[in-house]
Amino acid sequence: MSLWVVVGGQFGGEGKGKISAFITRDEQIDICIRCGGPNSGHTFVADDGGTVLLRQLPTGYIRPQTRLLIPAGALIDLEVLKYELDSLRIDSKRVGVDRNAMIIEQSDRERESQLQLRDRLSSTLCGVGSAVARRALRGPDVMLAGQFAREVPWLADLITDVSEEANFALDHGKKVLVEGTQGFGLSLYHSDSYPKATSRDTTAAGFLSEVGLSPMLVSEIVCQGRNKSRPQRRSKSRPMDQSN
Repeated sequence: MSLWVVVGGQFGGEGKGKISAFITRDEQIDICIRCGGPNSGHTFVADDGGTVLLRQLPTGYIRPQTRLLIPAGALIDLEVLKYELDSLRIDSKRVGVDRNAMIIEQSDRERESQLQLRDRLSSTLCGVGSAVARRALRGPDVMLAGQFAREVPWLADLITDVSEEANFALDHGKKVLVEGTQGFGLSLYHSDSYPKATSRDTTAAGFLSEVGLSPMLVSEIVCQGRNKSRPQRRSKSRPMDQSN
């Protein structure tokens, strides 16, 4: 059993997608889980030399045997997800979307634009922040993936319980990788740049919470961006340096 968590050590753009793809292949990861939402893209160079950009699916898709999951704490733009599934020709049997992940709606994007979040906070206006706020308010307008799937057949085929799948896999000696999003410097709670932060926590603990996994299960944390030449790797056998 092993549980890897890939975290950005700066403000995003550190190369998490490339590292996650490499680890998935090198370690033969069984399940790769992508946190966050479509406001952050992960890129890497595929075998054919082309650059692949993913905003919903984990970059671990490059290993055909790896199961690809989107957790309960994620925000989903259905157009983006469907485009990635179709353009990459991924077998839907490889992909799972947690029933409790929230669906972003057009009204979320419009709301962020009306609030001028691009000018005030450098927002990407993807609707993620608005969707997070609506979920926190727990209004009747919130639509979770499991509910939305009743009207969308292709989504219905993907619905699962990501926490249950991931915990079951770890209990049976499988390898799981959690692909974090953005960077520590953008954390809603821990950034010195607030309010110019993202709409969620971007720490390893935050990502594990989105997925529904215990921190006690973690075997490796890879913090990308602290050193440009190579990622910083921390394991249970080598506690995190408090100066970092």
